[in-house]
Amino acid sequence: MSDLLTQWRSDGCVTLPALLDSGRATRIRTLCDHVLAQWSACDPQTGQPGAKPDATVMRHLNHPAYFTQRPAELAELLAVAADPAVLRIVEAVFGEAPMFRCTSLFFNPSGISLDGNWHRDSQFTHRDDAAEWEMLRTAGENGAGMQMQIALLPSDDIEIVPGSHLRWDTPAEYAIRKADDWAHNRSNAMPGAQRMHQNAGDAVLFNPNALHRGRYRSEIPRRTLMLTYTRRSEPCSDFFSAQPWFLEPGYLHGLDAHSQHFYDEFVAQYRADWQK
Repeated sequence: MSDLLTQWRSDGCVTLPALLDSGRATRIRTLCDHVLAQWSACDPQTGQPGAKPDATVMRHLNHPAYFTQRPAELAELLAVAADPAVLRIVEAVFGEAPMFRCTSLFFNPSGISLDGNWHRDSQFTHRDDAAEWEMLRTAGENGAGMQMQIALLPSDDIEIVPGSHLRWDTPAEYAIRKADDWAHNRSNAMPGAQRMHQNAGDAVLFNPNALHRGRYRSEIPRRTLMLTYTRRSEPCSDFFSAQPWFLEPGYLHGLDAHSQHFYDEFVAQYRADWQK
């Protein structure tokens, strides 16, 4: 665990081989395929079909509408994000208890093939460069959030620039990420980029403030479950946390006491927001 923490602080990313065993990875992939098919036909949050030729990600796989006929699968999905072995890793990185934030699924698009855009998640909340750099500086080496991407099929679609979470862009990096109104952000010339190779069940953990991107090819099947966590001391109320279905009676049915307690903390934090 100390080696993991050292690498996280220095690189902003860590690989964990076989976080899910092959049987569990297969079950979760089957579950995700079932959810994806329903979302493609109708996203329960919008009432509109989710399927579009350029669609590459869906959020909130744990929406109860996907599991009306398969409640045990909802419990299995929630159990992955609340697994004590997973949470111990997140807690070691944060130095405090983590809080659940969101489930996402990355998949290959049906009508396009492209390399994703280089970005830091910080750019979506801090449009001004000075404000963004101040946010990166104050976030520090551990950061306030974590994205855990678990491959359910073999994948090498994630690219990261290790160590970039600790500093501002170099001129070459900035020219790709932001220059000319983001005209070059799909460039394959990002200095220091490392592609993360995953087998089914392998996880990549990374600080979303680091420079990173995905790759989306219609001809290459992709199923990647992303679990997102934040520090319990730094909650953030937005679309990702807006999951009022947690208040529905019986939503956590089938989970063990440890998992229920983990999600009870999430509900306690956001209940007032949801009830508005």
